[in-house]
Amino acid sequence: MNNHWGGTLEINGGDSTNEDEKSRNNLDWDRASISHQGYNHGHLDETQQSWLLGPSDKKKKKKYVDLGCIVCSRDALKWTLGSILVAFFVIGLPIIIAKSLPRHKHRPSPPDNYTVALHKALLFFNAQKSGKLPKNNGIPWRGDSGLQDGSDQTDLKGGLVGGYYDAGDNTKFHFPMSFAMTMLSWSVIEYEHKYRAIGEYDHVRDLIKWGTDYLLLTFNSSATKIDKIYSQLPAADAAIDEDKAVLSPGYPYEDMLRSYHNVTGLTMCSYLKRYNVFNWTRGGMIELNHGRAQNLQYVANAAFLASVFADYLNATGVPGWNCGPNFFPISVLKDFATSQMNYILGSNPLNMSYVVGHGPKFPRHVHHRGASIPKDRTKYSCAGGWRWRDAKTPNPNTIAGAMVGGPDHFDKFKDVRTNYSYTEPTVAGNAGLVAALVSLTSSGGVGIDKNTIFSAVPPLYPTSPPPPPPWKP
Repeated sequence: MNNHWGGTLEINGGDSTNEDEKSRNNLDWDRASISHQGYNHGHLDETQQSWLLGPSDKKKKKKYVDLGCIVCSRDALKWTLGSILVAFFVIGLPIIIAKSLPRHKHRPSPPDNYTVALHKALLFFNAQKSGKLPKNNGIPWRGDSGLQDGSDQTDLKGGLVGGYYDAGDNTKFHFPMSFAMTMLSWSVIEYEHKYRAIGEYDHVRDLIKWGTDYLLLTFNSSATKIDKIYSQLPAADAAIDEDKAVLSPGYPYEDMLRSYHNVTGLTMCSYLKRYNVFNWTRGGMIELNHGRAQNLQYVANAAFLASVFADYLNATGVPGWNCGPNFFPISVLKDFATSQMNYILGSNPLNMSYVVGHGPKFPRHVHHRGASIPKDRTKYSCAGGWRWRDAKTPNPNTIAGAMVGGPDHFDKFKDVRTNYSYTEPTVAGNAGLVAALVSLTSSGGVGIDKNTIFSAVPPLYPTSPPPPPPWKP
């Protein structure tokens, strides 16, 4: 019996090998020839089709995708593209939106109370300038003055125009002015980075130059040799010959520095309440003037000395100083300086700031000729200005940054223009105020710059000679 594939339907166990070979040969037939025989594959089940035709090409196309040089699973490609799409919406899209939005610069932190007061304290020197004022002086009610100073002196070239008025009057005193320029210069040397941080570096240098240029006019530079150095030591005034300083390197600098350090340490000890060197008011102000008037100028300068001394100790790795057998940490000095400056700026029984223009409550009747006379294009004589001095009304011009004389030893203050001991400012007092404020402000960092301290001081000893060349046999 024959079937349509050309084989027999008989089952013969002896010829099973031949039958298997025939079946294998059938698999090698051209599939196209099978279709010509008129058989419909639809009548075969899936097992029969896979046996006859092999694996389906249709299923291969479903499982793999040919990308040219790479063949990958279709499911893997779907997961990869899906992950990329999700990452774009979760990560990429927010970044694009954030980049496209206008950028808002972070506002710097507001300046501390000391920096705010420092800006004003420097303005006081602009108001005290004498001579031909620059256009950017910044004090609208001040004008040129003292343009004829020294013009009657035949031995002076250019006269004595310039400098600063000492206080509320129109007088220039050299010693207070020299002291003020020294204090400002000292503060710039040690705290230049802070002045730069608050944008006052160029301003304070201009103030120093203004006063120094005037002082140079009063200095006789015709001397050809300066052979003595005068130094005020604790016990006496010592005149040190220049030859000894040159011929004996190290002398007298070592002894001088040691003496100054000891005296400075004792001065710091005197600021502490426990030693009862000075009296203190109940409100917390040290009475460096022993109860006399205009005490704040001494307080401000003492606050600077304590603060900068603490910074010196910190810069050299010294944790404190000794007062006899007692050791005190640096923080004690800083606490003293901070308490006194806070008292001046308003932390006192009257809640009054003694710096004009700082805080909500400050003196309005400052003893100052320029601030008390209105700017009405009228020239008033010295006697003509007295009616403004004696008036009960507040000053028509605010002399911002001026630190007045301050309260009495009972923490009481009289805002009266005619009483200069309460309401008169001075350049010496304001210089100490500026120095103390810049030493305490946190703007630009804390402390002095360790890399520049004493960098301009020449070596006290001659430089060591270079080592000899190595010995060669």
